[in-house]
Amino acid sequence: MHETLMTPLPASWLASRLRIDSSKIEQLRERGEVFAIRDTGSDEGSIPCGNSASVAMCRGVRDAVVAAREAVLEESRLLALLRRCVGLMGGGRFLDLLFEDRSDTVVAAIRSAVERA
Repeated sequence: MHETLMTPLPASWLASRLRIDSSKIEQLRERGEVFAIRDTGSDEGSIPCGNSASVAMCRGVRDAVVAAREAVLEESRLLALLRRCVGLMGGGRFLDLLFEDRSDTVVAAIRSAVERA
């Protein structure tokens, strides 16, 4: 599993890595291009995957964020789903699939999660 998902980093860190203004990260978040969770009462989001800017902004992450928004799935539920194991035999997690160009499986799981709720 990508352990960086377990270590949230401030959005200002990603802005620094990308050499852009911190407010731009919020704009990217609002457009679904970056997955960040804003804690209640905080002015700044936390990027739940960090290690590199490419991790936070990979295409699979964008696909998952767009699908979650279309399905009206809250960010905290999306994060929980991404942390969940795929299958019954202890394989990887849904997050790992995003970096293996298998976002279609994650998108299907997102839609399924919303249908069950």
